[in-house]
Amino acid sequence: MAISITRKDVAAIMDKAASVYTEFKYNQCMADLRNVHKNAFDYVEATGPHKWSRVHCRQRRYMVMTINVTECINSCLKFARQLPMLTLAEFIRNMLQRWFHDRHLVAQSMHH
Repeated sequence: MAISITRKDVAAIMDKAASVYTEFKYNQCMADLRNVHKNAFDYVEATGPHKWSRVHCRQRRYMVMTINVTECINSCLKFARQLPMLTLAEFIRNMLQRWFHDRHLVAQSMHH
C-alpha cells in the first residue's frame, strides 16, 4: 500500500522544523522530511538552516519571529524559573529593560 504525500504534508513538516525551539525536535522534523521528500530535505539543507530555522538563528530574535509570546518568554526564562519570586521579577525587569534599550540604540542609529 503506497502512501500519498502531498505538498501540504511537506509544508507542514518544514513549518514545524522552522518553528521548533530545540535541536532535538528540529532533528526529528528533518528526519521526517528526509523520509517523505528527499528533494525538499536536500533543498532546505543546502539553503542553510540558520537562514530559516528558529533553533539555528544566529541573532537574537526576541518576539519578532514568534507567534506565541508565551513560548518566547518561557524560552528566555528557562534557567531563571528556579529563582525566588522577587529575584525572578527583577530578572524579568532587567531582561525587558535590556531588550528595550538595545532596540532603542538600533532605532537611534538608523536616524543618524
